[in-house]
Amino acid sequence: ISFQPTAWRDTIIAYNEQKKRIMDFFEMHRDAKILLTGCGSSYYLPLIGSSMYTRFTGKASMGQPASEIMLNPEIVFADDQKYLLISVSKSGKTPETLAAARYVKENEIGGTMLISCTEQSEIARYADLSFICPNAAEETKFMTKSFTSMLLGFQLMIASISKNSSFEAELLKLPAHGERLINQYQSSIEQLAYKNDFDLYIFLGHGPYFGVASEAMNKTKEMGRVPAEAYHGFELMHGPNYAVNDKTLITYLLSESIKEEEIKLLRRARTLGGTIMVI
Repeated sequence: ISFQPTAWRDTIIAYNEQKKRIMDFFEMHRDAKILLTGCGSSYYLPLIGSSMYTRFTGKASMGQPASEIMLNPEIVFADDQKYLLISVSKSGKTPETLAAARYVKENEIGGTMLISCTEQSEIARYADLSFICPNAAEETKFMTKSFTSMLLGFQLMIASISKNSSFEAELLKLPAHGERLINQYQSSIEQLAYKNDFDLYIFLGHGPYFGVASEAMNKTKEMGRVPAEAYHGFELMHGPNYAVNDKTLITYLLSESIKEEEIKLLRRARTLGGTIMVI
């Protein structure tokens, strides 16, 4: 986890070296609908990426689990639409993601791209273009630096496609900010974990933050092995609120654009009895 800022620096260098080739590829598929896919953490990354792509470029984009493409392609692909499938896979060999890339390639539905941490993988054989994040592969089965590095790689692509220089400038500052924030908050986060006996963790967010909330939920389940849920913020009050008690930690990923409305929701959530953490 603490190695993430170093991996981000390497991802930025790798992207800048391949930027022209990547932009030429996107230009070639400028009329295609962007479809991002993956499994597990590599699916939650497309939820973030597709929201950000549409937000910054104004063009259609969506994230789908690779298993849905593998099992039910007829509910994913429209007959009158060309697609650019962007597969996200840490290892480049996830079976469902491999099947999705193969389906698009063999049925000539559009272009294919791979974002990964592994060179010369199985999925890469079905990709017209691969972007590899160097030094982001994991030694464990849990995705931490690989997740954030692959997300950063796609964010850099979005900044270039949308010609948004201010967004790109912010992304380039992330390694330094990451180091500062990890050092600043690691101790207090450890204390929060050790001092409280929560039995339910709820993560809330809107737009791309819902994808972050989903990945936080996934990490809590697979690494902490405790119950966790993720919702679009306002969905908390439409059923899930009845599960909240004094052993619930609600983490809200607050956005800048809709912060005022989210704060109103937080005031309502405070009456439910759980502990609230805002990021």
